Amino acid sequence: MLVGMPPPQNPPDRPLPPELSAATSHGYNCRCVAKHFGLDPAAYGEVPACSLSESKYRKLLVEAAKVQDQAKQLAAVRNVAGAHRKYARMREIAQRLDRTDLELAAVSDLATVCYSAGDLRNARQCAEAVLHVFKVSTAAIVHFGQYAEVRMIEGSREVADRVLISLATEEGDVAKARELIAGQRSRAAFRKDAGPDQYPPELLDVHGCDEMELRILDVRVQIAAGDLAGARVALEEILAGLEALAEIDEVRERAVQQQAMARAERARIRHAGGEDADARADLLRLSAQHEGGPLAAKTGIGLAKARALAGDFPGAVAAIVAARDELAAAGLTGDVAEASFALGTLLLYTGDVAQAREQFEHAKTIRTSNDDVPGLRLVDTALARCAAAEGDWATAEDFATRARESARESGDWSDLLHTDFVAASIGFARGNDPRAVLDLMLPLTLAAAEYRFEFVSPEARTAWARDIAAPTMGMALALLAQLQEPRLAAELIERTCAVGAYTGVEGPSLGLTGTLPSLEVIPSTEDDRLPLAALGSVTSSLPLRLAPPPALRWSPSSPMELDRWHRLATERYRLPRLAAGTVETWPAARSGRETFILRFADAGHTFLSWRTTGDLDTVHTHPIDFALVGTARQFLDAASPTPHEGESVADAVRRSLGEDAFGGFAGEQRLARVLALNLLPADLVEALRRAAADGNRPLLRIQPSPSLAGVPWGLLALPDRRADHVLELDEIGTCFDGDERVLDVADVSLLAPAAIPRRPPGADGPPVYLLDPRIPGQSAFGELGSVLGKQDATSPLIRHLDARLADGPVLPAVARGLDLVRRTDTDRALLAELLSRPCSRLVFVGHVSRVRDEYGAQTALHLSCSADLPGTAQPIGPHRPFTAADLALSEVDAMPARVALIGCASAGDFGLAEPFGVLLAAVAAGAGLVAATVWALPTSAAVPGSDPMSELVIAVDTALAGEDPVGELCAWQRSRLARWREKPELANSPVFWAPLTCLDATDDAKTWVR
Repeated sequence: MLVGMPPPQNPPDRPLPPELSAATSHGYNCRCVAKHFGLDPAAYGEVPACSLSESKYRKLLVEAAKVQDQAKQLAAVRNVAGAHRKYARMREIAQRLDRTDLELAAVSDLATVCYSAGDLRNARQCAEAVLHVFKVSTAAIVHFGQYAEVRMIEGSREVADRVLISLATEEGDVAKARELIAGQRSRAAFRKDAGPDQYPPELLDVHGCDEMELRILDVRVQIAAGDLAGARVALEEILAGLEALAEIDEVRERAVQQQAMARAERARIRHAGGEDADARADLLRLSAQHEGGPLAAKTGIGLAKARALAGDFPGAVAAIVAARDELAAAGLTGDVAEASFALGTLLLYTGDVAQAREQFEHAKTIRTSNDDVPGLRLVDTALARCAAAEGDWATAEDFATRARESARESGDWSDLLHTDFVAASIGFARGNDPRAVLDLMLPLTLAAAEYRFEFVSPEARTAWARDIAAPTMGMALALLAQLQEPRLAAELIERTCAVGAYTGVEGPSLGLTGTLPSLEVIPSTEDDRLPLAALGSVTSSLPLRLAPPPALRWSPSSPMELDRWHRLATERYRLPRLAAGTVETWPAARSGRETFILRFADAGHTFLSWRTTGDLDTVHTHPIDFALVGTARQFLDAASPTPHEGESVADAVRRSLGEDAFGGFAGEQRLARVLALNLLPADLVEALRRAAADGNRPLLRIQPSPSLAGVPWGLLALPDRRADHVLELDEIGTCFDGDERVLDVADVSLLAPAAIPRRPPGADGPPVYLLDPRIPGQSAFGELGSVLGKQDATSPLIRHLDARLADGPVLPAVARGLDLVRRTDTDRALLAELLSRPCSRLVFVGHVSRVRDEYGAQTALHLSCSADLPGTAQPIGPHRPFTAADLALSEVDAMPARVALIGCASAGDFGLAEPFGVLLAAVAAGAGLVAATVWALPTSAAVPGSDPMSELVIAVDTALAGEDPVGELCAWQRSRLARWREKPELANSPVFWAPLTCLDATDDAKTWVR
C-alpha cells in the first residue's frame, strides 16, 4: 500500500540515476513507489514507511508538525538545547515516514540554530548536508515525475543557503556571500513569476519577510566589506520597514525576530563608530524586550562592558558571569565564548593577566570546536597581549603571527589592521629591529588614519580617530623619533593636520531665501553624497562627508617621502589611491620677513613640527608630553572666561577676572610663562629671537591641535633658559629675565588645514555689517541677548561706523551707523542677498555657539533667523541658528576676501577632531582671511565705564580695511599689551583682546575646489 502521498501518474521511463544508487531514501517512499509500478525494489532501499497504515502515517505527520512548531519557538528565544532535542525528534519521525522534506526542514532549521549559537562547524555541516540531499531528492523527483515535491523542499534549501551566506560573511568571502544572496533573489523572482498556482504562499514571500532577511544579510556583507556608512543607512530603512511588518498578525513573530537581528547589527556599528550611548540604547531595548531569555543575557554582555568603563568593575564581572551561566544553560556555546572573551578583556585591562588568560583559553576551546575562525583571531590577539604583558615575547609573537596570517587569508581589512597593530606593538615593546617594525607600523598608521573617512557619522569618525588612528600614530611617531627620522615624522603630522575637506558640497542644496529644499535629492553615484533627509536633521544625515586629504607636496624641490609608504598601505589594506594632483603644505613666503610654520597633532602626546618658508626642507619635530599639555590646559581653563560645565556666564567672567587669572598682572604673567614653558621648544624660541634680531618682525603661523585650540599664542612669554628639573609654581620666574612675549618679537596668525577646499572670493565692493543681531525670543539681557550693550550716536563704535558711511556706502544700506546695530532683519535670507553682491568684507559681531557638541558643522552664528527658515539646526524656541553646515550647503558660496566673526570662541574649529565650523566654512566659501576669537568674549558689562568690546570691533574693522590685516591687528594687540603692563586694570586685561586671532589663508597653496 502507498501511504501519505498520492501515487505518481506514470512509471519512470529511464534507468535509475547514478546519484540515487548509493542512497537508502530518496524522499518519496521510493521502495513503495517502485513496488507500485512493479519495479525491482532492491535498488531503491528498504524504508519503514512501506509498512505504515494510513492512520499511523497521518498521526506521525501531525506530531512532526507540532514538534517543528515547538522547536521553532525554542529557537526563537535562543533555547538552543531545547531546540536541538525537538529537532532530533522531528528527524526520527521524518525517517519513519521516509519524508525527506521533513528531514530537510529539521536539518536546515538546525543549521540556523547552530549558527546563532556560534557553532559554526555544525552550522556548515547541516547547511551543506541540506544542499547535498536537495540535489539527490531533486534527482528522485525528476525520476518519478513528482515535480510538486520540489515545492516542499525548496524552502529548506533557501534556509540552508542563508546560513552559508552568513558563514561566507564571517570568513570575509564577500564575493561568495553576494553571489549566494543574488541566487536567493533570482529564485524568489522565479517563484513569484510562477505564481500561487505553482507555489504555496510561504514560498512566495507575500509580506516580504524573506526579502527583509536578505537585506539584513546584505548589511552584514556591507560591514564585512568595510562599508559601515552604507550598512548604517540600510539598517535604518530596514527597521522602518519592520515596524510595518510587525503590525501584520501572520508575520509578527518573525518580524520581531528580524528587528532583534537588525538592532543588534546597528548596536555593533554604533559601538564600532564610537556612538556608545546609542549602542547602549539599542542593547537596553533588546534586553527589555527579551527579558529573562538568552537574548537578554547576550545583550547583557555588551551592557556589562559599558558598566565597567563607567567604573563599576565588580558589577560588570558579576553581570558577565551571570549571563554566561544563562547562555550555557541554553546551549549557546558561541555566546558563552563571547562572555568569556569579554571577561578576559576586563581582567587584562585591570592587569590580572593570569585570570585573563584562563578566560581567553576557555573562549578558544569553544571557538575551536565551533570552527569560529574570526573569533579565534580575536582570541589569538588577546593571548598575544597576555604573553607580552608577562614579557614572554616569543609566545606573544607566535600568537600575533597566527592572527595576522588568518586575517590575511580572510581578506578582512579591519582584522588585518588590528592584528598588524598588535604585532607591531609587540615588536616595538620587545625592541625588535626598529626598521622592521616601521615597515609594519607606518603603512598601518596611514591606513588607520584614512579609514575614518569611510564613516558618514561624524561621531564615528571622531571615535575612530581617537581610539584607533591616534594610538597608531603615537606609536609611529615614537618609532620615528627613535630612528631619528624627523622628516617622516613631520610629514605624518602634516598629513594628519591636512584633514578638513568635505565632499558633497558641489552645488547648493539648501535655500536661505525661504524656499524649502527638496526632500528627495538623489544621491550622486560619483561622490557618495547622501540626500538631505529633512529640515532640522543633524549633520550625520546631511550630504556633508569628510574626505581624506589629497596628495600633498612637501616643498617646491621635494615631494612627500610618505607617498611611497602610502602606496604600500594602499596595496596592503585596499586604500584608495591618492589623487593625481597635489596640494602644497606651505604658505607663500613674505618678502623681507621669515615665516614660521607650526603644526600640532594630538596622538596620546602632542607632537609639533615646525619649519620656515626660507628653509622648507629643514624640519624640527618635538613630542610634548601629554602631562605638559594637560598642565597648560589646566591653567588656561582656569583663567579663560569660557564657561565650564554647569557654570553660568557671569560666574565664568568673574573667575576669569580674578587676580590669579586675567584680573591681575602677576596671575596673567604666570599663565603666559606656564604655557610657554610647556608648549614652546627652546629651538623655536631661539630661532624666533634670531629672526627678529635684524628688526624685521617674523610671522608665526600656527595650526593648533584640538588640545591647544584655546591658546592665545601671541600672549605667551619667551623663556630665557630651561630648568633641569620639574619646577614648582614659585620657581617659574627663574627661567625668565624679563617679560618678553611672542607678540613682542613676531606677528601671529592661524594656519588653515591644507585640505580645506578654497573657492575664489567674491568681487570687491562695500563692507557688510551684521552687528549684534536681535535674536527672536531673546531679550537684550538674556543668554542670547545683546553683546554690544546700549549704543547711541556718541558711542565710539557708532562714531566709527558713521565715519565708514562718510567714506562710501555700506551694506545693508543705511543713513547712519546706529541703524547697523541690533537689527531684526539680519537673518540668513538677508545674508544670502547681501553676499550675492560685490563686497569687500563681512563683519559679524554677535553670538557664536555649538548647537551640538559632537562636530564643527553644527557650530552656529546666531542671526535674526526665525524657526520657520530652512536650516540644519534644531530651533531654539522661535529661533533657528545658522550653522557651518547651512553655509556649506547653501547658495552662499562666495564669501568676501576678508571676514570677521567676533563671537564666543568663533575660532573654536581647531578644538574639534573635525575642524569644520563657521571659521573654516567661511574659508571654504572664499574668505582668504578670517578674524575670530579663541575663547568666549566678556561683554563690556564686565567693566562699567569702559567699552573694550567696541574697541576690539573697531580695531578689527580698521585692520580688515587695511593693507596688512594680520600685521595691523598684532600691532594693535601689542599696544594693548603695553597698556596692560603700564596700567594693569580690568579694562585693559588681555581677556578682552588676547583671544583675537586671524586665520590667514590668503597665500596658502592654491585656490581649489574639490
